[in-house]
Formats: sequence, structure tokens, C-alpha cells
Amino acid sequence: MAVLPYPFPAVNTLPPTLLPADDADRLRALGRYQLLDARREAILDEVVAATAKLFRVRNAMLSIVEGTTVLLKAPYNLPPDFERLPRQQSMCSATIMQNDTAVFEDLLQNSAPGVDISVVLQMGLHFYAGHNLRTADGHNIGTLCLFDGPPRQFPSAERHLLGQLAGLTMRLLELRRTLGPHSGLTALLWETIYRGMGEQLARLAALTERAGAASGCLSPAVAEEAGSLVASLDQLVTATLRRK
Repeated sequence: MAVLPYPFPAVNTLPPTLLPADDADRLRALGRYQLLDARREAILDEVVAATAKLFRVRNAMLSIVEGTTVLLKAPYNLPPDFERLPRQQSMCSATIMQNDTAVFEDLLQNSAPGVDISVVLQMGLHFYAGHNLRTADGHNIGTLCLFDGPPRQFPSAERHLLGQLAGLTMRLLELRRTLGPHSGLTALLWETIYRGMGEQLARLAALTERAGAASGCLSPAVAEEAGSLVASLDQLVTATLRRK
């Protein structure tokens, strides 16, 4: 689907339901991570792709909530020219207003106040789940989020697992910030980390095959195994951060 250009509203036109009281501090925190470009990064792409395959959803992404727009970082199965949306047209603008996993099992029946979901519905997407990318000092700079075509249930075990994956993603972003530009010795270290994560990410993505190709909730056994894999990946990244 070709994405039409949309006017980007100024921050002060956002409804109060989409504007955190600490938005200026939140944006300063976001600036530390140097994320505001659409350059693809293999390790982030792999985490998002594994997440989409695990939950068997059509689309997934990291949504980075900027001042007036939302950057779709590491998009999975989205048009290549679909890079940004105005904050008013992104469900993730509402997700950063809370700390729990945000789930809308059928957007036609229930949606976030103040969000224009017309673009999402035009793409035939009716399900949304997102969990915040929360910095160590308590700022929600974006989300790891899922979209799917038909409405679906998203039970507590899946919500917890999405939260684990968002936590892993945030620690990767923290490691990325700590390492600095991807060049020289930093590039070699980043590549080593990526290779170390690769096998477990592949196992994570492959778990869905055990449950079949049809969409639906993960079985408790699959959710538990996936959670163990994510915890192992998280330990790898956390250990690397402590050595820096």
C-alpha cells in the first residue's frame, strides 16, 4: 500500500491524552540514543522479525515517539516508504502514556482516546499490542509493538512475553548508545554480540512452527520456552553492558 503524505501537527496541537507531562524531558532522554533516522540495523531487525514470527502477526516494529512524529524503526512487513506517522495517528503515542502493556484486541470496538486509527484500518489491521521502551531513568521513548489483521485475544502470558522482549530491546538500545558509532573496534564488538544472539533469535522465531501456522494464542509451554530464551538473551546483553 502506498502511504499518502500527511501533515505533521505541531506538538501543542496534540490532545492531552497523547502528551505526557514530562514530554520535554522524555525527548531529551530520547536524544541520548541517536535513533532518529530510518537506517536499518541488522540486530534490531532480527529481534523485531523474531517477535512478529513468534506471535504470528502481520506487522511488528519499534516505534520511536519523536516530538511531532513517530519513527517506525526496524519495521517488519511494512512498505519501504512507510517511515513516519504523525503522533496523532500512532497507537504508540497512547502506549507511552502508561507503563503496562497496551492491548486493543479489536480496534473497531475499542481504541485509544485521541488517536486517529484511519491509516491502520486502511491497511486492514484490527489488532494492536505494544509495550514501552523505558529508559533506566523512567522515560518511555517508544514501543515494541505488534499489529495483525483480524481481531485476536492476547492473554496475560503473551503480554508478559512482549514485555520481556521490549526489555531486551531497550537493553540493546542502551548497549548501542554505550558503544557509540558502529566503526572500528565498536563494530567488531557489536558483530560479536550479534553472532552470539543469532542462534537463540533463530530458535525464538522457530518456536511458532511447533504451534502451527494459524494465528492464535501461544500455548503455555511455548510461551514459557520463549520466555526462557528471551531471559537468556537479556543476560547476554546485560553482561556485555556491565563490562563496558
